[in-house]
Amino acid sequence: MNITSKLIICVISALAIGGCATSRSTLDIQLPKGQPSQSNGKQVYINSIVDKRSFQVSPPNPDIPSLDPSEDQTEQIKMRAIGRKRNGFGKALGDMLLKDGETVQSLTDKSIRQAFEDKGYSIVANKDGVTKDTYIVDVNIEKFWAWMNPGFWQITLSSEISTDVIIKSSKGTTNQQISVKAADGYQVATESNWMEIIQKSIQLYINDLKSKLN
Repeated sequence: MNITSKLIICVISALAIGGCATSRSTLDIQLPKGQPSQSNGKQVYINSIVDKRSFQVSPPNPDIPSLDPSEDQTEQIKMRAIGRKRNGFGKALGDMLLKDGETVQSLTDKSIRQAFEDKGYSIVANKDGVTKDTYIVDVNIEKFWAWMNPGFWQITLSSEISTDVIIKSSKGTTNQQISVKAADGYQVATESNWMEIIQKSIQLYINDLKSKLN
Protein backbone atom coordinates (compact mmCIF):
# COMPACT_ATOMS: atom_id res chain seq x y z
CA MET A 1 0.00 0.00 0.00
CA ASN A 2 1.48 3.36 -1.05
CA ILE A 3 1.63 6.51 1.06
CA THR A 4 -1.32 8.14 -0.70
CA SER A 5 -3.57 5.16 0.00
CA LYS A 6 -2.55 5.16 3.64
CA LEU A 7 -3.30 8.86 3.94
CA ILE A 8 -6.75 8.36 2.44
CA ILE A 9 -7.48 5.58 4.93
CA CYS A 10 -6.36 7.79 7.81
CA VAL A 11 -8.60 10.66 6.71
CA ILE A 12 -11.59 8.35 6.27
CA SER A 13 -10.93 6.79 9.68
CA ALA A 14 -10.72 10.23 11.29
CA LEU A 15 -14.02 11.27 9.74
CA ALA A 16 -15.66 8.00 10.75
CA ILE A 17 -14.47 8.36 14.32
CA GLY A 18 -15.73 11.93 14.46
CA GLY A 19 -19.12 11.05 13.02
CA CYS A 20 -19.95 8.27 15.45
CA ALA A 21 -18.38 9.90 18.49
CA THR A 22 -20.57 12.97 18.88
CA SER A 23 -23.33 11.35 20.96
CA ARG A 24 -23.40 9.26 24.10
CA SER A 25 -22.99 5.50 23.84
CA THR A 26 -24.10 2.79 26.24
CA LEU A 27 -21.80 -0.18 26.75
CA ASP A 28 -22.76 -3.59 28.11
CA ILE A 29 -19.51 -4.72 29.72
CA GLN A 30 -19.32 -8.42 30.51
CA LEU A 31 -16.81 -9.80 32.97
CA PRO A 32 -14.38 -12.44 31.73
CA LYS A 33 -15.34 -15.97 32.66
CA GLY A 34 -14.27 -16.83 36.19
CA GLN A 35 -12.13 -19.79 37.22
CA PRO A 36 -13.30 -20.72 40.73
CA SER A 37 -10.84 -22.73 42.79
CA GLN A 38 -11.55 -25.37 45.39
CA SER A 39 -12.79 -23.82 48.62
CA ASN A 40 -10.02 -22.58 50.91
CA GLY A 41 -12.39 -22.49 53.89
CA LYS A 42 -12.28 -18.68 54.13
CA GLN A 43 -15.21 -16.28 53.97
CA VAL A 44 -15.25 -12.69 52.73
CA TYR A 45 -17.81 -9.91 53.02
CA ILE A 46 -17.71 -6.95 50.63
CA ASN A 47 -18.65 -4.16 53.03
CA SER A 48 -18.39 -1.05 50.84
CA ILE A 49 -17.27 0.17 47.43
CA VAL A 50 -16.94 3.94 47.08
CA ASP A 51 -16.49 5.74 43.75
CA LYS A 52 -13.97 8.51 44.48
CA ARG A 53 -13.25 9.49 40.90
CA SER A 54 -12.99 13.21 40.22
CA PHE A 55 -14.44 14.69 37.01
CA GLN A 56 -13.08 17.82 35.35
CA VAL A 57 -14.76 20.12 32.84
CA SER A 58 -11.88 20.46 30.37
CA PRO A 59 -9.05 18.21 31.58
CA PRO A 60 -5.57 18.65 30.08
CA ASN A 61 -5.30 14.92 29.36
CA PRO A 62 -7.85 12.39 28.00
CA ASP A 63 -7.22 9.93 30.84
CA ILE A 64 -8.91 12.32 33.30
CA PRO A 65 -12.68 11.74 33.65
CA SER A 66 -14.90 14.33 31.99
CA LEU A 67 -18.40 14.59 30.52
CA ASP A 68 -19.86 16.31 27.48
CA PRO A 69 -21.04 19.71 28.86
CA SER A 70 -24.03 19.70 26.48
CA GLU A 71 -25.44 16.54 28.13
CA ASP A 72 -26.93 15.83 31.57
CA GLN A 73 -24.27 15.52 34.26
CA THR A 74 -26.18 14.16 37.23
CA GLU A 75 -24.53 12.02 39.90
CA GLN A 76 -26.33 9.01 38.42
CA ILE A 77 -24.72 9.71 35.04
CA LYS A 78 -21.28 10.10 36.62
CA MET A 79 -21.69 6.75 38.36
CA ARG A 80 -22.25 5.12 34.95
CA ALA A 81 -19.59 7.10 33.04
CA ILE A 82 -16.67 4.94 31.99
CA GLY A 83 -15.00 6.90 29.18
CA ARG A 84 -15.07 9.78 26.73
CA LYS A 85 -14.97 9.46 22.96
CA ARG A 86 -12.85 11.70 20.75
CA ASN A 87 -12.58 12.36 17.06
CA GLY A 88 -9.55 11.59 14.93
CA PHE A 89 -7.90 14.86 15.96
CA GLY A 90 -8.29 14.29 19.71
CA LYS A 91 -11.26 16.60 20.32
CA ALA A 92 -13.41 15.39 23.24
CA LEU A 93 -16.94 14.46 22.17
CA GLY A 94 -19.57 12.00 23.36
CA ASP A 95 -19.56 10.14 26.66
CA MET A 96 -19.50 6.40 27.18
CA LEU A 97 -21.83 5.09 29.87
CA LEU A 98 -22.42 1.67 31.31
CA LYS A 99 -25.83 0.22 30.53
CA ASP A 100 -28.79 1.40 32.59
CA GLY A 101 -28.72 -0.26 36.01
CA GLU A 102 -24.93 -0.79 35.95
CA THR A 103 -22.42 1.53 37.61
CA VAL A 104 -18.66 1.64 38.00
CA GLN A 105 -19.26 0.59 41.61
CA SER A 106 -21.33 -2.46 40.66
CA LEU A 107 -18.86 -3.48 37.94
CA THR A 108 -15.98 -3.19 40.41
CA ASP A 109 -17.98 -5.17 42.96
CA LYS A 110 -18.46 -8.01 40.47
CA SER A 111 -14.76 -7.98 39.59
CA ILE A 112 -13.69 -8.15 43.24
CA ARG A 113 -16.13 -10.94 44.00
CA GLN A 114 -14.83 -12.93 41.05
CA ALA A 115 -11.23 -12.49 42.20
CA PHE A 116 -12.05 -13.80 45.69
CA GLU A 117 -14.14 -16.69 44.33
CA ASP A 118 -11.35 -17.64 41.94
CA LYS A 119 -9.07 -17.89 44.98
CA GLY A 120 -11.46 -20.21 46.80
CA TYR A 121 -13.17 -17.72 49.10
CA SER A 122 -16.85 -18.02 49.95
CA ILE A 123 -18.78 -14.75 49.56
CA VAL A 124 -20.97 -13.75 52.52
CA ALA A 125 -24.08 -12.14 51.02
CA ASN A 126 -25.44 -10.36 54.10
CA LYS A 127 -23.80 -8.62 57.04
CA ASP A 128 -25.75 -10.89 59.38
CA GLY A 129 -23.60 -13.76 58.14
CA VAL A 130 -20.32 -12.13 59.20
CA THR A 131 -18.36 -13.92 61.93
CA LYS A 132 -15.11 -13.15 63.74
CA ASP A 133 -13.26 -15.14 61.07
CA THR A 134 -14.81 -13.34 58.09
CA TYR A 135 -12.61 -11.10 55.97
CA ILE A 136 -14.15 -7.62 55.61
CA VAL A 137 -13.39 -5.71 52.41
CA ASP A 138 -13.76 -1.97 51.76
CA VAL A 139 -12.80 -0.51 48.39
CA ASN A 140 -12.13 3.03 47.17
CA ILE A 141 -12.23 3.48 43.39
CA GLU A 142 -9.60 6.06 42.48
CA LYS A 143 -9.72 5.50 38.73
CA PHE A 144 -11.84 3.55 36.24
CA TRP A 145 -11.63 5.23 32.86
CA ALA A 146 -11.18 4.52 29.16
CA TRP A 147 -9.85 6.99 26.59
CA MET A 148 -8.47 7.38 23.08
CA ASN A 149 -5.22 8.86 21.82
CA PRO A 150 -5.13 9.70 18.10
CA GLY A 151 -2.26 8.58 15.89
CA PHE A 152 -1.15 8.93 12.29
CA TRP A 153 -1.58 5.28 11.28
CA GLN A 154 -3.80 4.08 14.09
CA ILE A 155 -5.45 5.19 17.31
CA THR A 156 -4.69 3.86 20.78
CA LEU A 157 -7.49 2.88 23.12
CA SER A 158 -6.63 2.62 26.81
CA SER A 159 -8.47 1.61 29.97
CA GLU A 160 -7.11 2.09 33.47
CA ILE A 161 -8.40 0.88 36.83
CA SER A 162 -6.96 1.87 40.20
CA THR A 163 -8.45 0.98 43.57
CA ASP A 164 -7.49 0.95 47.21
CA VAL A 165 -8.58 -2.41 48.67
CA ILE A 166 -8.68 -2.58 52.47
CA ILE A 167 -9.02 -6.08 53.93
CA LYS A 168 -9.72 -6.53 57.63
CA SER A 169 -9.54 -9.82 59.49
CA SER A 170 -8.90 -11.17 62.96
CA LYS A 171 -5.20 -11.08 62.07
CA GLY A 172 -5.18 -7.37 61.27
CA THR A 173 -5.66 -5.02 58.33
CA THR A 174 -3.96 -5.03 54.95
CA ASN A 175 -4.12 -2.36 52.26
CA GLN A 176 -3.70 -3.44 48.65
CA GLN A 177 -3.28 -0.87 45.88
CA ILE A 178 -4.52 -2.49 42.68
CA SER A 179 -3.62 -0.46 39.58
CA VAL A 180 -3.71 -1.80 36.02
CA LYS A 181 -3.81 -0.43 32.49
CA ALA A 182 -4.67 -2.03 29.16
CA ALA A 183 -3.83 -0.35 25.85
CA ASP A 184 -3.96 -1.45 22.23
CA GLY A 185 -3.93 -0.03 18.72
CA TYR A 186 -6.98 0.05 16.45
CA GLN A 187 -7.97 1.55 13.11
CA VAL A 188 -11.24 2.95 14.46
CA ALA A 189 -12.88 3.35 17.87
CA THR A 190 -15.94 1.15 17.47
CA GLU A 191 -18.05 0.26 20.49
CA SER A 192 -16.82 -3.33 20.25
CA ASN A 193 -13.21 -2.11 20.41
CA TRP A 194 -14.01 0.05 23.43
CA MET A 195 -15.61 -2.92 25.16
CA GLU A 196 -12.65 -5.12 24.29
CA ILE A 197 -10.07 -2.80 25.84
CA ILE A 198 -12.20 -2.25 28.97
CA GLN A 199 -12.67 -6.00 29.38
CA LYS A 200 -8.91 -6.48 29.04
CA SER A 201 -8.32 -4.02 31.88
CA ILE A 202 -10.89 -5.80 34.04
CA GLN A 203 -9.14 -9.12 33.42
CA LEU A 204 -5.81 -7.54 34.41
CA TYR A 205 -7.46 -6.11 37.52
CA ILE A 206 -8.91 -9.45 38.59
CA ASN A 207 -5.58 -11.20 37.99
CA ASP A 208 -3.62 -8.59 39.95
CA LEU A 209 -6.00 -8.75 42.91
CA LYS A 210 -5.90 -12.55 42.88
CA SER A 211 -2.09 -12.49 42.97
CA LYS A 212 -2.21 -10.45 46.19
CA LEU A 213 -4.74 -12.61 48.05
CA ASN A 214 -3.63 -15.33 50.42
